[in-house]
Amino acid sequence: MENGDRLARLTEREKICLRQWLRHKSAKEIAAELGISHHAVEKRLKMARIKLDAASSLQAARMLGEAEGYGQTVAHAPDLPARTRPLQSVFTRPLIFGAITMSLVGAALLALVMQPTGQTSAATETNLLAREYDDQLNSVLSSLIASAMIDADGEVILNSPVGDQRFLGPNSGRYWQISGAGHEDFASRSLLGRKLRISGHKASTEPLYYNSNQFPNEPLRVVERTVRLPGSDVDWRFIVARRRGKRD
Repeated sequence: MENGDRLARLTEREKICLRQWLRHKSAKEIAAELGISHHAVEKRLKMARIKLDAASSLQAARMLGEAEGYGQTVAHAPDLPARTRPLQSVFTRPLIFGAITMSLVGAALLALVMQPTGQTSAATETNLLAREYDDQLNSVLSSLIASAMIDADGEVILNSPVGDQRFLGPNSGRYWQISGAGHEDFASRSLLGRKLRISGHKASTEPLYYNSNQFPNEPLRVVERTVRLPGSDVDWRFIVARRRGKRD
């Protein structure tokens, strides 16, 4: 029987399996692509071998390939993989690169979705809150320095009160204090006899921000600046503090 007659006896399903086999797909891989069992694939390959009187599924696949035109080069080379692999790579390499790219993208998205996102958001919130505190503190500090002057006794006084009434209420969470060596501390009424502890940092003419836990259960955000007022040879420490954890 001529090869053409034998090939005519093949079903389309058998041809599909032979074409895939020629691309060096295993029975399980072919089954996965076709959505059937690998036993069904093996049965179709067996029927194709019988119809084509081929000694192996590879020989049957080559016969079909030659007849359909894309396997002619295979017939002249004993090493089938060397000829068929370029054809296979045309399809598989983009898929492999695509899979790698998708994996990297997926890993990046997963990293964003997982708990670091919450940690990053919390850190951002904390930074924004600290910046808000510092801006407000610096505004009060600048106002305090601008209104400070030295009286006839060499003591610091304010020529205008601090506008925020919360610096008057006891334990309000808003405090200011002006301290100078050899002079009694001049402090806001809200401190109610308490004193703000001067930091151990070196005196600075620029605002110095830091956190303080000197008052029990009342963590503070503090700004401190050292100023030499006109008419005085004293380095005055201006300190403004507010309770941390509240937005008011």
